[in-house]
This record gives sequence, C-alpha cells and structure tokens, in this order.
Amino acid sequence: MLSLPSQFEILASHKIVGFPDGNIISWCPQMDLLAVSMNHTSIWMFRLDGERVYSINNRAKILHLQWSHSGKFFVLSGTDHAIKVYDSNNGKLVNLFATCAEQNISLVSWASVNVSKSISPYDDSVPYQDLFRVEILNNMPKLGNEVDPANSPYTSSLVINTTDSDTFIDYLLVANGDQSVSVTFNNLLTVTGILVPNSTFSFLKHAIGEDFYRQSFLVRDSLSQLHLQDLHIDVSEPRNRSHFFDSIRYACQVISIMNHINEQFCAMQNEAKEFIALYDRYLANYKDLLYADVDVMTDFPLGDDIEEKVVLDLGAMLLTGLIPASTKDYWLNQFGERGLMRLSALGNAVYDNIRKVVFTQLILGLEKLIILLSYLEGLSKAADLMRDDDYGINLESVQKAITLAQDFIKKTYGFIWKLNDEHEYFNQYLNWLKVEIIEKLSKEDTDPESFFADHPALEFKSSLIMEYFSDYMFDSVLMQELDLDCSNHEILTKRDRPGQILKSQISDLLTQLKFMLAGMENFFRQKVVFEPAVPLDTPSDGKQSNLEMFGTNKLVTSADINALHVTKFAGTASNMNMIFPGRIVWHRLLDEENVLVLYEVNLASRKLDMIRFNIRPCTMSYDDLSVLKSLVFNSGTTVKVPSFVTINSVENPSNMMALILDESKKDYMLIRI
Repeated sequence: MLSLPSQFEILASHKIVGFPDGNIISWCPQMDLLAVSMNHTSIWMFRLDGERVYSINNRAKILHLQWSHSGKFFVLSGTDHAIKVYDSNNGKLVNLFATCAEQNISLVSWASVNVSKSISPYDDSVPYQDLFRVEILNNMPKLGNEVDPANSPYTSSLVINTTDSDTFIDYLLVANGDQSVSVTFNNLLTVTGILVPNSTFSFLKHAIGEDFYRQSFLVRDSLSQLHLQDLHIDVSEPRNRSHFFDSIRYACQVISIMNHINEQFCAMQNEAKEFIALYDRYLANYKDLLYADVDVMTDFPLGDDIEEKVVLDLGAMLLTGLIPASTKDYWLNQFGERGLMRLSALGNAVYDNIRKVVFTQLILGLEKLIILLSYLEGLSKAADLMRDDDYGINLESVQKAITLAQDFIKKTYGFIWKLNDEHEYFNQYLNWLKVEIIEKLSKEDTDPESFFADHPALEFKSSLIMEYFSDYMFDSVLMQELDLDCSNHEILTKRDRPGQILKSQISDLLTQLKFMLAGMENFFRQKVVFEPAVPLDTPSDGKQSNLEMFGTNKLVTSADINALHVTKFAGTASNMNMIFPGRIVWHRLLDEENVLVLYEVNLASRKLDMIRFNIRPCTMSYDDLSVLKSLVFNSGTTVKVPSFVTINSVENPSNMMALILDESKKDYMLIRI
C-alpha cells in the first residue's frame, strides 16, 4: 500500500422492515429509493431513512430489476417470462409484455443512448443534416399523455414513453435464454426474436458505451469459460445513423399517440355505456307500464313493436298535451324529478366530455399522427433518392396509413356534427318532460292555474322532439359510432347500419400501423450482427464478473477467491491481477482507473477499499495497490458483516454514494464515495 488511505464518510444507518430474501437489493439512481425483494415474488420500496413507500406483488419469482436512466421507472423480469415496467414514484404498472414465451429471461439491461454521440462517435461532421428540419410537433398543443398527470384531466394508464428528451433514447435489452435477444425503445417499440447464431453461451452482462451501434456481452460457455462477444448494428454512415434514429423516434411517437387515442376512445365508451344503460332502464320501466295488460308469455312484444308503441304514446302526449292517467305514477314516482335530474346530469356530462375529448385528444392526436407519418414518408423517399436503406419504412404502407388517418378525422368531425344535434334534441326532450309532464302533473290537483301562469308559451320545439323520437332515442349516435356493448339492454340495442363506424376505423388504422411498424422492426432485426466470441484469460466462472464500457474501451473484471482479474480491450487486450488478503465478496468499477472492492480481512472483519489502478500486464499484491479510501466492518460497527453493496451512480462522481447491507439483510448504511 503506497499511502495511508482516508476513510469513507458515513452518511446514515438504518434498518429494513420485513424479511428480505437477498435476491434483489437495488438503489434508484435519482430518486433515493431502495428496492428490496421479499419472499422472492415481491418488491418493497423504501426511502433511504427506512420508511416503506409501497410494495409490488409480481406473482412470480423475480429474476432482475433495472432502473431507467432517469430513475423515474424500473423494470422487473420474472419466471413468468414477462417484462413489467413500473413508475418509480407510485409503483404503478405502465407496461407489460413478453419477449419470448418459450425461453426464460437470462439478462436484462436498461441503458440511455446519447443520440448525437452515437451518430458521430468520432466527431464526424454531418453537413446540412438539420438544415430543413422543422419541429412542428413542438409547437402544437400537448396531448393528455404528454403532460404531467397532475396537470391533466386526461389520465393515461397504458404504455407511456420513458424518456422526455429527443437527445436520448431509452434502450431496454432482454436476453431470452441463449437463443435470442429482444430490445425495446422508449418503452414503446419492441423488436423481438433477434436470433443469436450458433449460440452455446449463457449471457451474463451487457454493456453499451457512447456508440449505440457497438455493444458488448460477457458470456460463458458450457465449460464455464468467459468470453467477450460484440454486437454491432450495421448502419455506418452518420447521415444514415441519424435517419435511423429519426425513424425509431417517430415510430415510438406513433405508438404512443395510437395508444393514447385508443385509451381515450375506451374511456368515451365507458362513459357513454353508463349513460345509455341508465336511459335503457328508464325506458324499460316505461315499456313495462305500457304492456301491463298484455300477457307477455303468449304475446311477447318485439323490439320494433316496443319502439313504435313508446313513440306513439310519447308522441300523442307531445301533440295533444294529454297525459294518460295510467302513466301518472310512473312520471311522478318511478321516474320523477329525481330521475329527470339524474338523466339530465349524466347525459349532458357525457355529451360535453365526449365532445371535449374528441376535439382535444382524438383530433389533435390524429393531426400529430399524420405529421409523424409524413416524416416517415419523407425518410422513405429520401432513402430511395439517395439509394440508401429504407429503414424498413414501406412507402405504400405509410401513405395508406396517412389516408386512413385523414378519413378518420373526417369521420370524427361528422360524429361531432351528429352528436351536437342529438345533444340539442335530448335537452329539448328533457325540457318537455320537466315542464309538460312532471311539473304539470305535480300541480294538476293543487294549483293548475299557477302552472299555466308560469308557462304561458311552449318552451320547446315539438318538431325537434319528434325528430328525436324517430332518429336518436332508439338509435343514439353514441351506441352506433362508439360500438357500445348493448347486449344486456332491453330497449336500446344497436342496429346494423352500412358504412364504417369510428370503432372500426380505429381498428383499421391500428392494423395498418402494426403492419407498417413490423417492417421497421424487421429492418432492425436484420441489421443486428453478432460477432464471434473472444475467450478471456481468466479463471473466474462469471459469478462475480462485471463488464463496463467507458467510451470505446471495454473493461472486464472477475473475482476468483482473493484475486481480482481486470482485462481491458482498447484495440488489444491488457490484463492485470490484484491479490487481496482474503476472499472478495463484491466489486464494482467506478471508471477506467478506480474500483471498489469489498473483501474479508479475517474471520472477524471485512473491508471496503477504493483502489486506483493502471492496467499493465502484472500481478500486484495488496501492499502494492494504491488504496484511496477504505472502511473496516466488524462487531463494533452498525453493519457487522457486509454482504450486499449497491451504488447510486457512476456518472456523477461528485454525488456518488454506496449502500451497504449486512448479511442479516436488516442493517444498512450509506457512505459517500
């Protein structure tokens, strides 16, 4: 040891509530949250002061937990072959998908790709790349899923984008056994079935540096020999790389917008369904009144007969002003003013909300979708002009999607037009019920003169109400265009009509977009190339091995009893060994020159060292190492036998901290690195 090391600063020490299983101990990079697995199937989330925030039941054994670069999301993988993405703030599930139903998940890696550095990793210029770029979308109003949920009345529970910056792309890689890998961009665009050719290796680690197009895996063969296997994405020119990233970003935005449109449409369906169900119940009660003297067992009324009888009865009251005595109890008691107010409040709220959602979410979303599709159309045409790859963008498919989106907008405006008419007629009808039926009946026996004094003239248009009876009461635009499930209704049931409805147009657009995106996914799949694996000269079996990339340099560290082997790949491979006094418990590279190592000093104590090294072919004893900081653990410290260590970040050295957990899985402490 060249000089006397300083001691790590201890920031805090606390206890974990519950009984951790030791499988997952992970610290959120940005939000100071501690994720701890319990009973192998649950994650408990704690503040660093020991306060439990929430828990998640995965319902299957948890294999991996990874945080997003921002720390706002984390992903769980399990033995159920599912990938689940959660919001770190509240534990809400935001995405769920399976990458391969046949293979177990063997590796999960979540990185943030710096787009500009990946386009030009060697500072190659891209002349005039953005000369004609116009970001129209940035100047348009935001959709409900593009703003802070606390400030938006439009909630989103479907898949959401995990990055809010165009300069970075979230990149989630999942290895399925040793046969294939899958990748997901921004939690939206998933490419599955990327086959690993002639693979006999097990995936251990994945690393990605500044260049997204060059990635590396630490793998192990059947004889426990470690290898380094590189992956490259065969897109070389900076201009092509830029267009490729653009295509990924646009595809992710297309998926996000269609998810939002579909979700808002489902929300409209649920609102309208509640209103139509209430309306049907009132009409069914009125039907029972009209058929009170009919033996329905022998003379069961059909749908058209029921509608005709209801309309004739209501129409007669409307035109003559005479209310049959047999219906008085229904109007005053079964329906009454309370029923009228409930139907009016719910109906008007539904009409207003649907109109608002259509204008502010559906139409705006479709306009944004058309812009994004036009961007993809431009990329395809530019690629054809430059005789480049088309990035999997089929021009005919994109143009068909644009046409469908334009037709959808036209159909949506037509829906609004009919909805406005129905809303107006509905209120005319309710006003007639309120004044000429309920209020008139309530004053008929007590003070009929006051009724006529209060209402000297008609406050409704009979022609509009008759039109409502014939066109909308039994054939609401809500039932038809929103494709509501009316199977349990007695009176209000859907009618078969020629032509497309809104629901079918959404389905057609989704089908076309999936076909278009499938071509882009296939392009990425074809561009992924796995290079031959390079064997590593290390005795470790990989159980304590790490792979890190710093710039273009790759460093592999492996612990074998008390020896730490470091291999650096920078054009050629360089190896060195560091020998410690006892068994190495844990280690982690901080950068190309510094490593944290936790090891046994003797049976009664363990030690954490921060060591600076310079890779050169040699074997260094502990006394020759440059130890910058250290901390000893024994029976007199809060954490007596440290067994689990996790650090918050290696990207911000000024705020780097480590969490150290005792082998009892109860006591832990925070130190500043």
